[in-house]
Amino acid sequence: MKKLSKVISLYVAVMLVSLVALTGCGSSKAKSSTVKVSDTSKSVELSMYLIGSPAKDYDAVLAAFNKKAKTNLNATLKVTWIGWGDFGTKYPLVLASGEPIDLIYTSNWLNFAQQAQKGAFMPLEDIAPKYAPKSFAAESKDALKQATVNGHIYALPPSFTQYATWGAVVRGDLMKKYGISQIKTFDDYGKYLDAVVKNDKTFDPSGMYATNTPIDTLYFDQQNLFGLSPTTGYYIDYKDPNAKVVNVADMADMPEFLNKMKGWSDKGYWPKSVLSNKDSNMLQEGKAASVMRGLDDWVSSTIKNPEQDLQFANMITNSYPLSYVQDAMAIPASAKNPERALMLLEKIRNDESYYDLLTYGIKGKDFEITSDNKIKPLDLDVFAPEGYCSWGFKDAKFYKPLVGSPADLQQVRDQIKSTATTNIYESFTINMDPIKNEYAAIQNVIQQYYVPLELGYVDPVKGLATLKQNLKAAGADKVQAELQKQIDEFRKNNK
Repeated sequence: MKKLSKVISLYVAVMLVSLVALTGCGSSKAKSSTVKVSDTSKSVELSMYLIGSPAKDYDAVLAAFNKKAKTNLNATLKVTWIGWGDFGTKYPLVLASGEPIDLIYTSNWLNFAQQAQKGAFMPLEDIAPKYAPKSFAAESKDALKQATVNGHIYALPPSFTQYATWGAVVRGDLMKKYGISQIKTFDDYGKYLDAVVKNDKTFDPSGMYATNTPIDTLYFDQQNLFGLSPTTGYYIDYKDPNAKVVNVADMADMPEFLNKMKGWSDKGYWPKSVLSNKDSNMLQEGKAASVMRGLDDWVSSTIKNPEQDLQFANMITNSYPLSYVQDAMAIPASAKNPERALMLLEKIRNDESYYDLLTYGIKGKDFEITSDNKIKPLDLDVFAPEGYCSWGFKDAKFYKPLVGSPADLQQVRDQIKSTATTNIYESFTINMDPIKNEYAAIQNVIQQYYVPLELGYVDPVKGLATLKQNLKAAGADKVQAELQKQIDEFRKNNK
């Protein structure tokens, strides 16, 4: 999740959440400090913010979790959720509000670096080795480097290597019905959407919703274009050692892309209500024929609806390891109990009983462990494993495959890993200080003018001209020049 629409949208999410879970993090050689025992005589309630929505069984899970936390740390945990349909606006507002929050999920698609530069998070280099020593020691040097902004470590990434995967999860049963043998390219996906429109009008063909409009991401990923920040609208060819920063509106093939999107929109490949739709589960609910996300969604949707024979069409032809802060946990600057919060995070990351509760639910009620060490969900409508923002503390040593996953999942993962290349820009962090005002203005322009344009809601020629005009007025040239300056310096220091 990284490029412009992945963050205006989800991934995600659910993106999102769309990622290949593979082990491989090395251990940091940095020495952790001697553990300092915190005063736990005072009972505290820790506040944690996560993205998404809770399981039906989450209250019972949290009660079991808090029973353990109360015994071990004299603490309980309260979880507040920021929904997929609202995270783009609510997440930054929550961090800016000053509300006491002890733990929060963070990610580069949530503008981690920019939030850190604003002072939203607490530096961890001094307190994490004391109160979360095992977790801190497990961080690789690269992970800590990518979690560092302006000289301070502001997040603890999970001990899990992930690879860039982004594409379309499509219904194999419908592919067979339409006589479509495979979907490998952007245009292949268009043919599938066209077949849905012509044959099954009850389905939403693409499953897009307000915070998940990544149709351009599928297109640009096949050109090795990498978004320098989730929502700036500036890209670079990560395979070109001398690549120049380019504004999304100035891409040579942007007119062609927008014309195509206007045609797709007019044909009904997505409804006119996308930007007001907050339903993020249309595929799993049987309302949509596809969704644009990653591997995790392929897995979860397959487990939920095995009869659909879901297929994953990976649009990233050359994958690369994602940033370590693709998923992470941070301590907001407003935290009242940062030490106890780190102690709790230490428990989650190093005590399997804590980890399993928040990741898989209650053993015997929500899941079982099979003889071959797989997680068997007992009721996906009550608690779907790995479905509730547990990604910020995901750990390779506790990870278990899920019963009911796609039969070719491991084959797909192995193929992605074997063809992965290096993308040095995953470590690039924009210094926002020289362009923070222009950056904020550009985000508004992107949301107001580019998103409707990529969805084909406006005339592609007039709309592109209006976009360029407003980007220029917002300071796009200044931002591009500054980004190029920073990229040149970054490349010089990261040969």
